[in-house]
Amino acid sequence: MNIRGNYILLFIVQFLSGFWTYYACVQFGIMGVIYGFIPFAIALIAVQTKYLPDERELALIHKTDSVQGIVIAILMAVVYLWFPELNWFYIFIANISIVRGAIGTALFLIS
Repeated sequence: MNIRGNYILLFIVQFLSGFWTYYACVQFGIMGVIYGFIPFAIALIAVQTKYLPDERELALIHKTDSVQGIVIAILMAVVYLWFPELNWFYIFIANISIVRGAIGTALFLIS
């Protein structure tokens, strides 16, 4: 398996690091954001080092980011309105990785 340019691997790691981020935030507080970002940062460096994405990959990444923004806005509203007792900051930080990882994996697998 080639690691450079393997965006499916990158998005799967980002999806899983979202769950780790939420757990780390609950356990360690605000430092959990940094602990949760470490696996994704390592995967990002491994995938992007000395690799230039082509136009199709760039288009899929931009599409991932656009859809992610819509889904995160809806999730933010749902948590804010119906779950005010939860720590919304931890949920949103984790959901950014979870949603982007899931959408990116789906888009790269489909196309």
